[in-house]
Amino acid sequence: MQNKKILIATWTFYPAWGYWGIARVMFDLSKQLVNDGYDVDVITTDVFDNNSRHDRNRDYVDWMNIYYFKNLSNKLANIWKMPLPIHLCKWLKINIQKYNIVHIWDFRNIFNFIIYIYCKKYSIPYVLSPFWSVPFRSDLRWIIKKIFDITWSKKFLKQAKYVTVQTQSEYNEIFKYSGKQDNIKLIPLMIDYEKFRNTSERWVIRKKYVISDDAKVLLFVGRLHEYKATDMMIECFYEYQKKVHDSYLIIVGRDDGYESKLKDLTRKLWLWKKVIFTGPVYYPENINYYVDADIYFMTPSHWEETSTASLESLACWTPCIVTEQADIPFINEYNAGTIVKYDHNTIMEALLNIIKINISKAFSWFYFVVSFSINFSFKIFLMSFR
Repeated sequence: MQNKKILIATWTFYPAWGYWGIARVMFDLSKQLVNDGYDVDVITTDVFDNNSRHDRNRDYVDWMNIYYFKNLSNKLANIWKMPLPIHLCKWLKINIQKYNIVHIWDFRNIFNFIIYIYCKKYSIPYVLSPFWSVPFRSDLRWIIKKIFDITWSKKFLKQAKYVTVQTQSEYNEIFKYSGKQDNIKLIPLMIDYEKFRNTSERWVIRKKYVISDDAKVLLFVGRLHEYKATDMMIECFYEYQKKVHDSYLIIVGRDDGYESKLKDLTRKLWLWKKVIFTGPVYYPENINYYVDADIYFMTPSHWEETSTASLESLACWTPCIVTEQADIPFINEYNAGTIVKYDHNTIMEALLNIIKINISKAFSWFYFVVSFSINFSFKIFLMSFR
């Protein structure tokens, strides 16, 4: 594959860091492929944040070309997660045959459907990374999802050269949905942990919010959405701070329509002085939060799989407590945190019992596992296209 061309297809990409951790993951993966000697281009859309778009149609960053296609509606892309790229068909018709392989992320959307059509038309192999978007959720978009499922979703999975999954549970879900097993590859979610090895000076965030060095700080980083079950997290913290009096919960992330409800809950529980909402904070400023926290804490009720924020927290030597809906492979084996059931009492027990023993050894092994995925596993299936 050396000197052959790879096309990364992701409807949100650099610098739209507000769109979950996947924009960051795909950017880091693309940079790694460039560093390994591959010729990488990226196609994406112009979504940037809740109210604005990316202002260019093309960029050149870290030795890769990035092509931004204007969405028909920024609101549809941002709120409804329905990118409708203008002129993408025209570009693919002219350019798709230049590439040896296409890597597509996410699952049910028009952006991916268009790319799939052109890959099949010109016999270009593609790798699909759904990032836990295959299981069907009965939300407000269910009619559109059903149409996708009836017309092309299973073909999209079955005809992929490879489908990458993060965990065994995602593997099982995709196998159950598609009925095909030989093209599913389990590759844990990856981050560029080198960015976090030289961590920031400690106590920056504690000084900012007047939190003592001895206080216990619980941290959540992610979208403020009902699926993240941040209300469960606040309710657990309410019980936790009764037992650990000098404690705080810091919630970092953009509002996805749920922040006002969470703030109402903190007022109801008389926690407004102990629960801190910061809004979105991105790299490298977010490192200060990971470093100053004692525990990264996440309790989603819906299946989300591995959170990039949890891996970034681990890279800053902060252990994680997450529910099994946000599974982190190997974390229990290497004593870097714990996975618990989505249950109030179980979560509370984990919060009160978590300790840092042999953390250096635990995280050194965990670093190896994470870096293994980005430096080796992707190369295995890319080499199969020689």
